Amino acid sequence: MSSHYLGFIWYRSLAQLRSESARTYLGYLWWILEPLLYLMVFYIVFALVLNRGDENYVQELLVGLVVWKWFDSSVRASMDVIHQNAALIDKVYIPKIVFPSVSVLSNGIKFGLVLALLLLYSILFGSGASMHWLALPLLLFMQFLLVYSVSCLVAAITPFLPDIKMIFDKLMTLLFFLSGIFYTAESIPESIRGYFLLNPAFLLIENYRDVLIHHQWPSISAAAYICLLSSIVLTIAIIILRRFDRIYPRLIY
Repeated sequence: MSSHYLGFIWYRSLAQLRSESARTYLGYLWWILEPLLYLMVFYIVFALVLNRGDENYVQELLVGLVVWKWFDSSVRASMDVIHQNAALIDKVYIPKIVFPSVSVLSNGIKFGLVLALLLLYSILFGSGASMHWLALPLLLFMQFLLVYSVSCLVAAITPFLPDIKMIFDKLMTLLFFLSGIFYTAESIPESIRGYFLLNPAFLLIENYRDVLIHHQWPSISAAAYICLLSSIVLTIAIIILRRFDRIYPRLIY
């Protein structure tokens, strides 16, 4: 992708964020309040009402929810992203991979703000900071690759089968409960734990917890698996997007 389109992705992402903030009275403050309310709901239900977990459960829950949020928001936004930009596609040629890229970047900026709050919480009320936090850039790269690959794939497929968005939506809900947000790998029976470890989102959340809570280095094997699987998915998505790049305009009208 040329630098021209990279600049367009950055500009479009900022424009999308400004548009979102202009639609609410709270403006940019809503970027922080919305995820905080999101976290508070699950904290009240699982930590206070159901009284789940040990002394680290609140921090484990917050890490799982924050990490999941970028993935969930970006993938759901990418399901219909090509159709939503039909007017722009009709006027000028733009590689279709640009549109899921905008969704991932705009949601990534909001994720960065929430992650900063999570790190502050960990320092003040959680297990504190450690040298293992130096692994955060690796985790962020793994997370970006996973988010970007799945977002591009759903963006590439949905124009051909618009009704598949409902299937993707249900799959995201199922994946939400299978990604270890409310529980850890140790709480899963060994007989089925291996199946959960095939889920890259589950492994990603576990690695974030290892670094931020347990002060351990991330698993190299898990990192390699996430990056390899994400690279394969991204390659397939790019092939589809390039192969049908000129066909998408006829599909969305």
